[in-house]
Amino acid sequence: MNKNFLFSFLIALSVLAAAILWILSVTVEAFAFFSWSWAVVIVAGGFGLAFLIKAVFTRNNPAVKKLYIFAAALFAVIAVAALVVASVIPDNIVFPIIAVIAAAALLLGVLVTGGRKWDTGDNQKVGYKNYYQRKAEEEKQAQKDKDQQA
Repeated sequence: MNKNFLFSFLIALSVLAAAILWILSVTVEAFAFFSWSWAVVIVAGGFGLAFLIKAVFTRNNPAVKKLYIFAAALFAVIAVAALVVASVIPDNIVFPIIAVIAAAALLLGVLVTGGRKWDTGDNQKVGYKNYYQRKAEEEKQAQKDKDQQA
């Protein structure tokens, strides 16, 4: 099975759910409450959840994981804005919710990446040898091979 199956499945499922509810809102009287803003809430929420799951469970470098987390946070903010348009939540609570989403994205960025930096060079890793040390070892090995042949 493809590693990206769950990611693609969640995205497709959210779009399908929004489309089905849209059809029901046109045909069935009980779903008349459904509007475009609700469709945006469902699709943006599904996309945000998919990106969050992809960030947590993939083995990419930390920069890509943080990108996925911030994309998830962006979709969550879009979903909250669509909820405001749908008049489900009051207007005065929007900015605190956005602040909580941003803070949660920063926290998840640290937790998911384990605090690793994405730009550490080889010279900062344990056991790294610079050019002169490697060259000296090569010459030493060459001398050792030459002594063994003689």
